[in-house]
Amino acid sequence: MGKLRGSLAAFAAGLSLVACAHAPAPTPPLASARPAAATRTVADGHHLLNRFGFGPRPGDAARVAQGGVGVWLDEQLAPRKPDASLEQALAPYRRALETPQDLLDRWLGEDWQEETGNLQKRARKNAKGQIAEVALAEVTRHILSERQLEEVLVDFWTNHFNVFARKGLVRLFAGDFIERALRPNALGRFEDLLLATARHPAMLLYLDNARSRVEKQMPDGEVRGGLNENYARELLELHTLGVDGGFTQADVRGAARVLTGWSVRRPREGGVGFLFRTAAHDGSEKTVLGQRFAAGGGEDEGRALIASLAKHPSTARHLARKLCVRFVADEPPSSCVESAARTYRETNGDIARVVRGVAEHDSFWSAAARGNKLKSPLELVVSSARALGGRPDGSLALARVLERMGEPILLESVPTGHPEAESEWVSTNGLLSRMSFASMLAAGKLPGLSLDLAAALPETGAGLVPQASSLLLGGRARPETVSTIARALDGLDEPNERRTVAVALLLGSPEYQRQ
Repeated sequence: MGKLRGSLAAFAAGLSLVACAHAPAPTPPLASARPAAATRTVADGHHLLNRFGFGPRPGDAARVAQGGVGVWLDEQLAPRKPDASLEQALAPYRRALETPQDLLDRWLGEDWQEETGNLQKRARKNAKGQIAEVALAEVTRHILSERQLEEVLVDFWTNHFNVFARKGLVRLFAGDFIERALRPNALGRFEDLLLATARHPAMLLYLDNARSRVEKQMPDGEVRGGLNENYARELLELHTLGVDGGFTQADVRGAARVLTGWSVRRPREGGVGFLFRTAAHDGSEKTVLGQRFAAGGGEDEGRALIASLAKHPSTARHLARKLCVRFVADEPPSSCVESAARTYRETNGDIARVVRGVAEHDSFWSAAARGNKLKSPLELVVSSARALGGRPDGSLALARVLERMGEPILLESVPTGHPEAESEWVSTNGLLSRMSFASMLAAGKLPGLSLDLAAALPETGAGLVPQASSLLLGGRARPETVSTIARALDGLDEPNERRTVAVALLLGSPEYQRQ
């Protein structure tokens, strides 16, 4: 395998150079018919499925080309249908997605509410492996689900509304956060999604709002209570308006005061979940972004603030830009951002309509948008498994693979979540981990993934490289890549070895690492 290692190293060096030099210029919109109605090619299908899905399975790109982009989007946005095969694949991880109440009943016994001492320590001991199970449930869905657009949006919102599962009791709520806050609202109205995350214990604990209380000055001058601004700041800066969204420190403080009392029910209070604590709430008058909140508004103040932020023009632009970054380019054309922001405003934050508009925008179909984004480790793992027919094997090993590659689900400690820009992913260690992934997957030795490479690539003679290139790249392998693989295959006769070398080099090639 010496030639394989040398070729992969050359590809990694090439990828590093391409990454450093790659800075596609924004492409102005073309005066043409709506792309969804235009005639599309298999290459167009690959482009769509690599961005609005986690990559095509065999035959998927051809079906998009034949049926049309609009038909694919209609199918993706139709109501969810039962999928027995997917449910069966999720079975090993299903317990991790139970409600927090059911988790505690299973871990500690149904009488745990009567013995709440050192609950965090007892829960941590019983939760070993639970975060990995939640991660594997998500990866399994990403690989096997027919609803690829939903899967990509769940991943997008998981980072937009990041929580760190290893912070205290956040681990108890992390699976529920994805399962019951993010996933049901991923393609709905943004206001509903924002409210679901704002009320969820995972967010309230992670960003400390659960312990934020009104500050009261006592007769002796002592200030009691404790206002915590962490969640309010991220609500304005990350979740809605954006860092340049026009808010001030006074607005952050005002939002924090509005949200005092938004907390988490303790076990001795009858279970776990969201709880508004009237005694902790600042009941005096407040102002946020010019909006006055009269004294005595209670929990409704927070709901009104969430609704106002969801409708704010800065939120429309901030989310539009982030979605265009995800789907079009790290530096998206202003025409794409403006179009998406306009759709957001006109539809009252209908996420599905905004995303569809991006998919139908000319900038997405331009030559400059193709192959200009580096796959994240998660995208690399999932797209490779989909292309080659791989399936999670029911173990937790694939979660550890993602952790080694730098993108463990729910384990990014900073509120910004895992990065989107390729500059954050290109490093010596990152490239080495990609090389290792390519060689291990091709050799059938990647922990956690079951793969029959012979079934995926029955051809091992002269047709091996064209077949593998078609499967992984839609036939878009560069001449340099083809010649590199040909040299590596020269003198190899054993079929499995030839498959391993060809697939490893294609997975490690710059054109596969990009999308």
